[in-house]
Amino acid sequence: MRGRKKNKRTGQKAEFMGLLEQDENFYFIAGYTDGGFPYGITWEEYEAEQRGELIKAIVAEGEPMKELKLTKQQFQEIVDAYDMYVEGIESFLNIETGDVVTLRTFDRDEEDEELSEVIEEGFNEIYFRLPKRESDEGYTDMVDFAETVEDKKLQSTLMHILSGGKKIFRRFKDALSSDSEQLERYYQFVEEQNRKRVSDWLESIEVKLILE
Repeated sequence: MRGRKKNKRTGQKAEFMGLLEQDENFYFIAGYTDGGFPYGITWEEYEAEQRGELIKAIVAEGEPMKELKLTKQQFQEIVDAYDMYVEGIESFLNIETGDVVTLRTFDRDEEDEELSEVIEEGFNEIYFRLPKRESDEGYTDMVDFAETVEDKKLQSTLMHILSGGKKIFRRFKDALSSDSEQLERYYQFVEEQNRKRVSDWLESIEVKLILE
């Protein structure tokens, strides 16, 4: 992986960068393997997320995008499915009806097998596998939200938590729980980010979202 100098990065808060454990390859080092190798969020992943390029696709020139009309409830169901991870369960979006269907990946019954065949026949034409919210996206949301907190003491606490250690997500929410207004604002912030990512994903599969 090509090395990069941190002083050429843009868009980061200086005070936060001072708390992060970083190197030329990783924007954030979450920990180390038994062999001593770091793991976490690379600079490339961080920059791609900042530019919104993780789920951006080039739409073929002159080819119209398929329009998908959804009620607010239907769109919320898609966002909820995106934000939910259940082991052994995969979610698919029918871009003709806007419905989300779930499929078990093991211990299937007859109904699951029939649904699997239907999805397979229309895979990437009618049925598209819904992406899952990645942990690095959750971390990015916490960083972005922390930068909006006006209470400097609380912001400092959040930044310290985000600098590393175990159970970052839990500790971050626990710190916010001392201020119910900020906690609720955080949930709304994450919800809005999820809605944007789902909208971007629909665009990446050449589907134009129309909310009714």
